[in-house]
Amino acid sequence: MKTAKQFLAALLAALLTFSLTACNKGGGEVDIPANQTASEDFQKNMHQSLVRNIAYACETDEGIYFQWEAYVYYLEKASKKVTVLCGKPDCVHWGDDCNARLQARGLWVYDGRLYYSNRNYVEENGAYVNRGNRIYSVKPDGTDRRVVQALDFVPGGNTETSRTDPILHRGVTYFTYSGVLYALPLGGNIEDAERIWGEESEDPGMFFNTTAPHYTLWADGDTIYFMVNVGQPAGTDKDTLYCFNAAAKEVEEIWKTPDADEVGQWETTGVSVSQWYVMGGYIYFYLSGNDFWRASLETGETEKLADTHEKTEYGNAVFSDDYLCLLNDTPRTAATVGYDDLTGYTGGDTLYIYGLDGGFVKELSLKSLYEEYENLNHIQLAFCSGDDVYFLANATAYGQSGNAENGWTGGGQAVRNEILCCVNIKTEEITQIYNWVL
Repeated sequence: MKTAKQFLAALLAALLTFSLTACNKGGGEVDIPANQTASEDFQKNMHQSLVRNIAYACETDEGIYFQWEAYVYYLEKASKKVTVLCGKPDCVHWGDDCNARLQARGLWVYDGRLYYSNRNYVEENGAYVNRGNRIYSVKPDGTDRRVVQALDFVPGGNTETSRTDPILHRGVTYFTYSGVLYALPLGGNIEDAERIWGEESEDPGMFFNTTAPHYTLWADGDTIYFMVNVGQPAGTDKDTLYCFNAAAKEVEEIWKTPDADEVGQWETTGVSVSQWYVMGGYIYFYLSGNDFWRASLETGETEKLADTHEKTEYGNAVFSDDYLCLLNDTPRTAATVGYDDLTGYTGGDTLYIYGLDGGFVKELSLKSLYEEYENLNHIQLAFCSGDDVYFLANATAYGQSGNAENGWTGGGQAVRNEILCCVNIKTEEITQIYNWVL
């Protein structure tokens, strides 16, 4: 689920990658299997990331593809080793000609290939011009790049390119154009796209359209879901969930963010939930400053699953089909935050694992990472795959000016140091997978 801050961060990430240089330390390169098996359903657990630099990921039975900044990497699940998705001899993996530089806005595995969406930028008269959003595909090793389909009816004419990420589910692409949601079989002609819901925006702005709605797209089984922040008669906004029945060609409003009189107060009371997950006819949701809940999408009945505030009052969470993984990070109190972290949170040294029935599973300590990295300031959750919870440990060292008492020492020269890690829920083992230093 992407917030407005995360969309701004994604744009900043794309801009930063034009000028950054980096070195990294990994756990050893691996050979990427030429043929990999994966579910062709929307991978719910891989669309949870709270990390700006790792916004997109997908998995196969053997490994995980993820994008850090503009570059895609492959992580072998068994060994926890990572390789950049580029096999060019002598490539430094930091430039426009690197195979791994996909600048994806979504990653999916389908029919033996890796798919992603991207704006097609070309340089004209010293400026980069968007010639249209497209779906591309590559072989599992990053070679053989192909254009699959267009996502713009008018090339470069989409008025909200940074607001809604497309998804791929069972061979169909779901995407928005100028505020309207469409469906199109993968590889199809854009003119054959099926209009699902929404009114076309009149705002000509390319990146920050103020009138086009922000969708979060989702799928579970035969149903497509989308969450939209909708204005209410009282003048407030409220995240509202809709479902699309492809067989009946019908869209139905099925859930709204609850009010305080139903579930109590939390950080964004009555507007949006902190994190949500749709599965099996329920929406599961965590409320930072409150607890863990679910609501039936058929009856509307809401029930509390766990008093998570007994473990941590605030936090951030990711879901899978088996777990709620809750980190005890806390809201920042400083007026400014670093460009590397726009979540508004800081710290976090313990994970609390719950089953989706609300039962408490166990507590996982991450304190050893703070002992190893003196500049570690925030742990950010990425996704949960099987029994492994993946996260980014941000040990960026900032200059000494700023409000250090409130957890921010912004100003001066920043040295970014980000470590991709995972912790296994059953063994409690923490693995440091990959390290970026800029």
